[in-house]
Amino acid sequence: MMATDPYDHDQVSERRTRRKARASVEQLDLQWLGADARGRRVLARIMAMTGLMQASYVPGDALTTAFREGQRNIGIQLHAVLTNAGDGLVDKVLSETIASDD
Repeated sequence: MMATDPYDHDQVSERRTRRKARASVEQLDLQWLGADARGRRVLARIMAMTGLMQASYVPGDALTTAFREGQRNIGIQLHAVLTNAGDGLVDKVLSETIASDD
């Protein structure tokens, strides 16, 4: 694959267009998944498994801390992707999770 010339407006524009198209497909996929309560529950379980809202630090255990921080990083990335998917998807997922905990 040839490197993109950052000074070639056409190459930069084409790359940007391809990146946006990939992002749009990803967002549409997540919107489809989030349109159904089952999909939102799956997303909520995945987010919970990542420990997104938990501390990752384990006193005296650097390896476990690093492992948990890696899990948490996946949760942070998933949260960002869901936020960018629009339609208040991340809020729906999180609010249904909180409601099911009651």
